[in-house]
Amino acid sequence: MLNKIANLINYFRVVRHSLYREFEFFHDQPPKKIEDVQNYKLKSEIVNEILKFYEKCNFFYENLNINQELKIGGRWQNSLSTNNKKQIDTILNKNVDEIMILHEGMFYNCLVSGFIAYSYFQDVKFNYSAILNFLRDLDVYKIMFKNFDDLPSNNQISMWGYKQKNNKINFSCISKEFQKHLILNTLKLLNKKKKYNIIEIGSGLGALAERLFEEDKINNLILLDIPSSLTTAFYYLSSRFGLDKVKILKSPSDIQKYYDLGEEKKILLIPTCYYDFVKNIKNIDLLCNFASFSEMNFDTIKFYLENLPREVKLIISTNNNAPLFSHGHHDVMSDDFPIPKYFDLIFSTIRLPFYQNWNYKTCVWLKK
Repeated sequence: MLNKIANLINYFRVVRHSLYREFEFFHDQPPKKIEDVQNYKLKSEIVNEILKFYEKCNFFYENLNINQELKIGGRWQNSLSTNNKKQIDTILNKNVDEIMILHEGMFYNCLVSGFIAYSYFQDVKFNYSAILNFLRDLDVYKIMFKNFDDLPSNNQISMWGYKQKNNKINFSCISKEFQKHLILNTLKLLNKKKKYNIIEIGSGLGALAERLFEEDKINNLILLDIPSSLTTAFYYLSSRFGLDKVKILKSPSDIQKYYDLGEEKKILLIPTCYYDFVKNIKNIDLLCNFASFSEMNFDTIKFYLENLPREVKLIISTNNNAPLFSHGHHDVMSDDFPIPKYFDLIFSTIRLPFYQNWNYKTCVWLKK
């Protein structure tokens, strides 16, 4: 009842907000039939790569002998089987067209569960508390960047959100654009190279990687996540940049081929179970994690930080720093992360955008 009252009050706040009339809700209809899918040949190749991946590495790493710390745990362990049941069942069915249709509608189904701020499509039209937070964060964004020109995503996968004329902004755009600028500005601390290589633990749906990959200063991106998230990001990114630029690595031997990162710009997606091989990849400048370390077990966070690729010089974290219990898991607070002692904290602040993530803290550490 209290939530309904708050939502009603926020309806009146929304309609009075200065940006309310500048933006209108939109949703692109995702394809329901396979003949409606654009670039079918490319998409079928992407799906076949996903199926090959799951032959080597299943959803919960049950077919692999891996380090205890890299097994799926924390908040994700308790929610995956329920929230991602449709994804799991569709993959196990191995029907290429069904898998493609599921991924083409990712912004409308379980594939982006946990990746979208504010609200999901199913209830956003009547969730005025979420819409109010979105509009408030748009205000914060405008103060920072003066306009919304760089905010829209260029990915052609059907999505929904709010648009200003031809600028279509979904509910992940604001946070990913802030994160991109945080990373690019932090890299200036190194000031020695023309091109940088980045590792992101927790790929989400790939929206941050999409924005970073368009930047001239970024060469290689290495994304780590659990299989259900990694394959979603793979579909999202390879649909945008193609299979020659985006690779999903299925085994230690695949990863070993990239221990020496070349000059060719690419995105490598690697399941978290093989992180102990990732530490051997050379010339990685920065490691970042946004909003998923807190959701892991402490021992898993410790393992990641104790096994950093040797040349990492910067760590960026934006994670929960307030007591939180969710899905049977107590979040690890950001201040308790076991950052290696050879890194100095040089910057910390609240997370931007603020209104949806008030309990998150951003920190930047520089290698001594």
